[in-house]
Amino acid sequence: MNLETKDFLQKGCSEMIQEIQNKVTQMMDIYKQNPTFPFDFYNLSLREADTRISTIRELYKRLTDEDLN
Repeated sequence: MNLETKDFLQKGCSEMIQEIQNKVTQMMDIYKQNPTFPFDFYNLSLREADTRISTIRELYKRLTDEDLN
C-alpha cells in the first residue's frame, strides 16, 4: 500500500473516531445535566460508540497491517 493511500486512511479513520468521541462527550454532558435521561439508553449508546471505534481501528489494521494511533 502506498504512503498516500495509507495517510488518507489514517486521516479518515482518525476523524471518524474523533467525531464519535465528541458525540460521546456531548451525551455524557447531557446525562450529567439531566439525571432523568434513561440510564439504559445512555449505557447502550456508550457501548455502541465503543464498538464503532473498535471496528474502525480493526478495519484500519486489516487494511494497513498497523495499529491506528
